[in-house]
Amino acid sequence: MIIELKGVEFENKGAELMLHGILQRIEQYWPDAEIALTPGAKAPYKLRASLGAWQKLSLRKSYLDVNFLAKFLPNILTAKLKGFGIVTEADIDVIIDASGFSYSDQWGSDLRVRHAAAEASRLKAKGGAYIFMPQAMGPFNQDSTQKLIKNGFPNAALVCARDKDTYNHLFQASGGFSSLRQYKDFTNAVTGIVPEYFVDGDKKLCIIPNKNMVNPRNKHSQWLDSYIDTLVSFAHLAVEKKLTPFLLNHEGDEDGEVIAKIIEKFGQPLEVIKEENPLMVKGIIQASKVAVCSRYHGCISALSAGKSCIGTSWSHKYERLYEEYNAEALLIKPKMTHEALSEVLSLALDTESEVAKEVAKKASVFKQETEQLWQDVKAIVDSIAQAKK
Repeated sequence: MIIELKGVEFENKGAELMLHGILQRIEQYWPDAEIALTPGAKAPYKLRASLGAWQKLSLRKSYLDVNFLAKFLPNILTAKLKGFGIVTEADIDVIIDASGFSYSDQWGSDLRVRHAAAEASRLKAKGGAYIFMPQAMGPFNQDSTQKLIKNGFPNAALVCARDKDTYNHLFQASGGFSSLRQYKDFTNAVTGIVPEYFVDGDKKLCIIPNKNMVNPRNKHSQWLDSYIDTLVSFAHLAVEKKLTPFLLNHEGDEDGEVIAKIIEKFGQPLEVIKEENPLMVKGIIQASKVAVCSRYHGCISALSAGKSCIGTSWSHKYERLYEEYNAEALLIKPKMTHEALSEVLSLALDTESEVAKEVAKKASVFKQETEQLWQDVKAIVDSIAQAKK
């Protein structure tokens, strides 16, 4: 059985954390299964090869998609391709899609939706299963995109909306279907690892920036000219509260540019950590006294450990996340004063506050829900594996 992992990559640590979360369950539930990954700039050959992954050959260019022809390729050719570590769509039994936040008008997603819907339909027709793991989607305002969702997404064995907005966007576009469910982000069940070099975390404030906060796509436009100042304020507040601020790069070079601006404006050197291992990134966040975070999975890493985390938002997924953890008071708004930010930081540091208690309680509940998600996924994949015997 070959399982394709779609939407995962190695640069964004949230996407890579989802990859690890899925790989851990594959090893646990289907140890004989093989995995396939599609090549990409953020999924280079050496990293894919390190996982023992097949390379998925994509017969697609923009709107032209001829992957359906893969089943007509002669056996001698497909055997030759496999000799080079390459498989086609015809070899795939299950697709696990963990794209995070790729299907939305915010990114111009009509093409992505078109291909996902077609893949789900073709896979179902040949007895396979397409699974959308919990992710944020929508809005979908184009009639063409809504039609694609209505006709294609019900062919997926499971479509998991990560929040109520996503569920509503998908329901409105499709009219609803039996495989549409709502589950929280599943990386809450992945255990972080604290690297040996990270010491005295209980005396440190972790700042995690996000390039999207200063991108014109940010629907909260007031952040564009106040974001850097806000994070600099938190660095100063950390010092006032006898904490050591440091910056954690959760993404790559573009987040690095934001980090450079923060340091320049702060006017003093700040430690910058760029850890390649996503499990250690999560461990660093969880071992810190408190985090100020603009990366969704960075927020999840803290909140899922029952720790308060100050967040910022550039899309609906952050508002819904903080609502779910009853921690709306920790999701800050643009252009807050230094004094107002100080109050939020004090709240985050208060482990006896009602917010802290709610976060800890919800963290436990959501981990139980993630186990139910995996039982649903396991039942689907088990049925495919059984049919192949």
